[in-house]
Amino acid sequence: MKVAVPTNGENLEDLIVSHFGRARNYLIYDTDTKNFEVFPNPEVVDKEESPPEFLNKMGVNIVICFNLGQKAFEKFEDFRIKIYEALEKNIAENIKDFQNRKLRELKKENIF
Repeated sequence: MKVAVPTNGENLEDLIVSHFGRARNYLIYDTDTKNFEVFPNPEVVDKEESPPEFLNKMGVNIVICFNLGQKAFEKFEDFRIKIYEALEKNIAENIKDFQNRKLRELKKENIF
């Protein structure tokens, strides 16, 4: 399973940024291999691709974040990518909490 988080950093000890679409990078963690890669936010580097489209193309199943807009939320829904609410912890701790079922799944009624 691939888990994506918005970050301005480049490693698991960095923090998740407060707004999904304004992140400099997206860190994608593979729960099977325990490896991760960091990719620039396509909107930051002026690509014609939205972050949800990019993350879907990368095979992401789960997004952990604090906040995102309605348009991004709906695109993730269309791609069947689930969204979980981040906690005030670093990326590694949030991923561990997700794996231990301690994060709350965000639904449309929770956001809008």
